[in-house]
Amino acid sequence: MIVIFEKEYLQKLYVAGKASDPKHWYQPKVVSKYLKVINLMKQVDNVQGLAKYGSLHYEKLRGDKEGLSSVRVDRKYRIEFE
Repeated sequence: MIVIFEKEYLQKLYVAGKASDPKHWYQPKVVSKYLKVINLMKQVDNVQGLAKYGSLHYEKLRGDKEGLSSVRVDRKYRIEFE
């Protein structure tokens, strides 16, 4: 998959491994898992590849988020994507 970050702070979090401002600071374990999920997304060819990993809890979103999909980083955080 091709990963393009919509929010600049998410790209900085991926590249630097930490947030540049206090507003977007996350626990180191969350950042580590975020990096692993993004790297996995880059490795798979399509969303069916993500569905193979049960721990990600891949799902297509409904309602006001129709057209988006998501995978879980941990119990609190998810990555939403097109």
